[in-house]
Amino acid sequence: MTMRWLRVRWRLLRRTLSELRVDEQTKNLAIEASVKRIFWTAPVLALGNFLAGLSFWLRSAPAAGQELLWQNLVIGANFTVSLISGLIWLLAWRIKRPGTSPKVQAVLVYGVAAYVLAVGLVISLIDQLVMSSVTPFLLCVTIVGTFYYLYPHYALALFSLAYLIFHRALIVMGGSSPQIIHSNQVNALIVTALGFALSLLSWIHFRTITLQQRTIRGQQMKLSELAYQDPLTGLPNRRFMDERIKAEVALVKSGCTESSLLMCDIDHFKSVNDTYGHLAGDDLLRELAALLQSSVRENSTLVRLGGEEFVILAPGTSLDEGKRFAERLRKLVENHRFLICGHEVRITMSIGVAALTGSEDIRDYYNRADRALYAAKEQGRNQVSVEAR
Repeated sequence: MTMRWLRVRWRLLRRTLSELRVDEQTKNLAIEASVKRIFWTAPVLALGNFLAGLSFWLRSAPAAGQELLWQNLVIGANFTVSLISGLIWLLAWRIKRPGTSPKVQAVLVYGVAAYVLAVGLVISLIDQLVMSSVTPFLLCVTIVGTFYYLYPHYALALFSLAYLIFHRALIVMGGSSPQIIHSNQVNALIVTALGFALSLLSWIHFRTITLQQRTIRGQQMKLSELAYQDPLTGLPNRRFMDERIKAEVALVKSGCTESSLLMCDIDHFKSVNDTYGHLAGDDLLRELAALLQSSVRENSTLVRLGGEEFVILAPGTSLDEGKRFAERLRKLVENHRFLICGHEVRITMSIGVAALTGSEDIRDYYNRADRALYAAKEQGRNQVSVEAR
């Protein structure tokens, strides 16, 4: 029964530790956040230690003995810590800049955590000269456990090492009764466990918040894609095109450029659906979308308007250039062999071309391109027609 209980507890512990593991991105975010916290807290700690050292320095000094040694050591320790904290602030100011290697930032964070624990340890050992207290160690352990996001495995090693050093240093220093030394060792153990618990809670909180924010961003991106993407072809949809036309019209108004709008429609697409089925028709639309996408310029925008209609915004293209571009697309589609249900199928496409004048609404541009497309259909299909001016 005992072995079974131990195995169950061991599995639970392993599962808990595995749940605390995160990817490198989350680790780097934790390090980055800790560097920022060091940047903001280091000057506060520097000022606090300076004032503490100053207060001891201004008070009347004991005549001699242990108390005088203790006071001088406390003054020196606080002024030294104040100076080092100021240097850490300058270092954090440089390292927190974008582009700094995460490894460099990690060295700073864990180095500062070890330094703060060492400060608490040293000042507590100095206090043993005149009193039995681990308060400085408690304060520094609390700072490390609360302010910095440390990976639990590293935090456990760091806190354990700090306790072992403190435990051994109390024995080496002596100067107190065995009961007092033992009491301080027990208190230090409790303090260290408290610090690790705080560090663990801080890490879990940061990890949870980070994962939640990542999930929210992912959901927002999916919603954005759904709002601006055609689910069948993967192309942008009309909402996206409306925004692109709006931006392009502003450039046309300023006289910086000319732009054309191409309205494309598959001829007799219904016969494809009737012959091969709607799923095959969807396959053809996807293949056509990929064919057109590979043939438009990088600065052009291709969207599926709906059904078998596609629209292309061609920035920097005059009406005549838009007509020649449309003619190339028409021939490309006419000569392409689409594979549907194991059969080669040929289709044709009619295209209407209209210019963006900069003086009309977005809907008017669609209407003029649509009228040109209608004219191409009236002329016998598989044609390119330009809007009548």
